[in-house]
Amino acid sequence: MERLRHRFPDQPPDEGLDIGLLLDRSLGVGAALILFSLVLITCVDVVGRYLFNAPLSGAFELTEILLAALVFLALPLTTERREHVEVDLLNLALGRKTQRLLSAFAGLFSAALLATFSWRLFTHAAKAAHDGAVTNALEIPLAPFGYLAGVSCMVSAFIAFLRGLQPPIEHDTDQDHLEGAP
Repeated sequence: MERLRHRFPDQPPDEGLDIGLLLDRSLGVGAALILFSLVLITCVDVVGRYLFNAPLSGAFELTEILLAALVFLALPLTTERREHVEVDLLNLALGRKTQRLLSAFAGLFSAALLATFSWRLFTHAAKAAHDGAVTNALEIPLAPFGYLAGVSCMVSAFIAFLRGLQPPIEHDTDQDHLEGAP
């Protein structure tokens, strides 16, 4: 959140839309609820299976679907926080200007890939909706999860595009992340 404020220093901190806060409050809470649900489903399934010889019906399907939803809900958060895996072997050998150009290229390239993923996910979800695709055991419709994934990739593409247009001046290092740690 602070990173976005540093990018736009002309904007006072208390005015306008804070994208980081919005993502944290909506997607972060949603991801936390899904993670809690996954833990609960797994515990109920294990206890039911080993103590009562009665596993939770559909636990595997629920776990699959919720895990996919968790990954896609967390994608925009990860993109906004710049927490994707990066390989920066050459950064020490390159100048700041070259690093900035590479960072811009990476942001724009990531945006293009994520936009392509979004388009394909929307296409796949529309086909699943048209065909009435559902899971095997619980018959949960699959299309809404495809649309969720498509929206998630679209939001992530937008964030990556903004990062590509205005890459950070300095590359974050592990030391930068450790300074704020307790």
